[in-house]
Amino acid sequence: MKSKPIKGLVFILVLVFLSLSFNHVFAQPPEYAKWGKTAVEETVKKYPDSELVNYDYNGKVIISEDRSQYNFKFTLNTANGQKKEVLVYVLVNQKSDQLIDVHFDELGSPN
Repeated sequence: MKSKPIKGLVFILVLVFLSLSFNHVFAQPPEYAKWGKTAVEETVKKYPDSELVNYDYNGKVIISEDRSQYNFKFTLNTANGQKKEVLVYVLVNQKSDQLIDVHFDELGSPN
């Protein structure tokens, strides 16, 4: 009756394989994470006297076969204590995975 230990071993190996597979899938950062980091870095450069207090990812727009735009909405605390909302658009060449440009659109104070 050696089939019980073998079945048990196979069952354990299947569980280990599934847990490793799920951990690999769930451990990957979202697609926009790289460009969110770029958006934060460029925002800090543009608004050096402000503090980033909120970060929202507002989706990806496919502009053409090789161009995509990642959209973010940031809330900043300005040096004079005011809050300011800024839309940040990160334009990317999808084929080469290279940054093309970063645009800012100031919305003013949040409601």
